Amino acid sequence: MFIVIFLFLGILILILQTTFLQLLPVWLGKPDILFLLIVYISCQPEILRGSVVILLLGLLMDVFSGVFLGLYPVIFLLVFAFIRGISRRVAINEFAYQVPLALISYLFVSIGMFLFSYSLAPDTPPQWSWGTIVLQLLMLAVIGGPVVGIFDSITNFYRTTSASGRLPGTKSVNRFK
Repeated sequence: MFIVIFLFLGILILILQTTFLQLLPVWLGKPDILFLLIVYISCQPEILRGSVVILLLGLLMDVFSGVFLGLYPVIFLLVFAFIRGISRRVAINEFAYQVPLALISYLFVSIGMFLFSYSLAPDTPPQWSWGTIVLQLLMLAVIGGPVVGIFDSITNFYRTTSASGRLPGTKSVNRFK
């Protein structure tokens, strides 16, 4: 159920991110909510399920907006491995640590994607702008708290429904209780 819920949420975020959020003005920035979801899933205790969801979301991101086939799944899985490696040493399951971790990871991912794209196509170097990167980091910092809170509430709802075996607010079917 974890895979289905977060894959469905990732698809909705990906559709929102590649359609409606592209209409925002350039000076406001384009929020990368999918990256926040990747960081949030990486902080969850389900390693195998989380890696499957991240791989599938990377493949979907490649289909939607990939220039080099396989770039997003590799980058997303490297972010997953980086965050899982850090989480062994530090307790980052707390809400307050996830947004700064997302900002640091996003900066490394931006640098890595620039270097990877430049090495694959040196005749057409990709655009690098510190202003754009800083604007993206500020956008992630502003929306990171509420978005991670929404993801946390979805996870808590999933855990309560899976623990009870039924949706909250529904009555038990046991008449002899």
